[in-house]
Amino acid sequence: MKAALAALPLLLGGCALLGPGSIDESGPGVMRGAVAPASAQASVSPGQSREQVSAALGRANVIRFDSGWEVWVYRWPGADRSTRGATEFVVLFDANGNVKKTRLRAGYRS
Repeated sequence: MKAALAALPLLLGGCALLGPGSIDESGPGVMRGAVAPASAQASVSPGQSREQVSAALGRANVIRFDSGWEVWVYRWPGADRSTRGATEFVVLFDANGNVKKTRLRAGYRS
């Protein structure tokens, strides 16, 4: 649990979670115009369940911790389709499966 909580600031701090390179546009969590990033953020609030978030936004790229906490990442690829240019919406779930915190990080151009 301590290790998972220690890693959360890094995950929620706006770093690219999947590393350098291209985003697999067929992978989970890659948004292809279905909903805008700001709309995604507005549709998720603390206390919502994983099921509610999944129903609103679809499949995410999921990072699971031994503690039961999860981080879900949704991405909108940048113009160059790189991880660096992607806008990310990150959702933190507690061990009970409820949203604790969200963060929207706008992509940037290199």
